[in-house]
Amino acid sequence: MNGSAAERSVSELIDAMADAWNRADSAAYGDLFSADVDFVEIRGGHHVGRPAIVAAHQALWDSIYAGSSVEYRVEAIRPLGDAYAVGLVGATMRAPVGPLAGTNHARFTVVVRHDDDRCEVVSFHNTLVLDQPAAT
Repeated sequence: MNGSAAERSVSELIDAMADAWNRADSAAYGDLFSADVDFVEIRGGHHVGRPAIVAAHQALWDSIYAGSSVEYRVEAIRPLGDAYAVGLVGATMRAPVGPLAGTNHARFTVVVRHDDDRCEVVSFHNTLVLDQPAAT
């Protein structure tokens, strides 16, 4: 995957992730991940597979992240050969209720696989950012 194709694919996927989150649409959110995805969430839990992502996110949107919204900013994209790219994404979540009520910042890394008809996340790792350090 060349640089511009990687940037386009990853950016479109990240936009779709934010859209699905903001609609609390667990099916649409889960569809952006591979069937066997490895997903490390913000508290360090490791979920494997699309069904786990769908169930976990629906549970969040039904409880502590009910009514939340996100904004994602792609910070870096690096092609990894012909079919893969890695993206680094800054995230802001606003949650009206729950243990993270208020505005929260995170940074996540995604490994994206792209072929002729599908772009999907094969690995995801999310980290809560307590302070917003400048990128170095």
